[in-house]
Amino acid sequence: MTTYSFFPTTEAGQIVWLSHYALKLPIDGPVCGIDAKEIAATLTDCLYYVWLLQHWYPAIHRDAKEATAYKLLMTNGSGKSPINYPQPSVFPDPPPAPAPGIQKRLFSQIARIKASLNYHEAIGHDLGIIATANTTEHPVPELALSVELGPAGSRVRIDFKKYGHDGIWIESRINGNEWSFLAIDTVKPYLDERPFEPGNTHETREYRLRWWDKSEPHGEWSAVQRAVLGI
Repeated sequence: MTTYSFFPTTEAGQIVWLSHYALKLPIDGPVCGIDAKEIAATLTDCLYYVWLLQHWYPAIHRDAKEATAYKLLMTNGSGKSPINYPQPSVFPDPPPAPAPGIQKRLFSQIARIKASLNYHEAIGHDLGIIATANTTEHPVPELALSVELGPAGSRVRIDFKKYGHDGIWIESRINGNEWSFLAIDTVKPYLDERPFEPGNTHETREYRLRWWDKSEPHGEWSAVQRAVLGI
């Protein structure tokens, strides 16, 4: 599938793009009819959008995963010493929150900039709003597995890239049994911290992924990958 867009599909790329656009808009915006009040509002939008992607969302997602790991540890773990629950993330200096619809405002502004009689290609390149072709196809998710030590014991780490998709749908099977739904994840990595099934001292866990967009799984399955725990 070929798409044309100046706005990156990855969150890491979006952070870089937003920071660059915020730096250049006060220079190029007035040339194309964007007044000081709108520029200030856009800088507020960009600052908050970057904070949302870089700090708030990953921290809240990490809190949720730590909460799950703590629940598993307390209900199925071992040990004689009490362990307090993990503390949630604290954001001491969050930027002011704008109204919803940051992307809509940005893209509307960019459309008006491009419609300006004073707009030219050099301004487009300077702002980073010249569309580039992306002909790379990713029909299935790509994943990498590793086994690591977590708070409740060994766990499987699944790293993946979204390539502009909302997230991934994960299925798993243990020791060659039937495939079953495991999770939907939108922020890498996914950590499989399930305890061993009753009677198991080691497990071979296999995984396959599909794309997940607009609350629906779709597309072909990825290649199956496996990890061995307990040996």
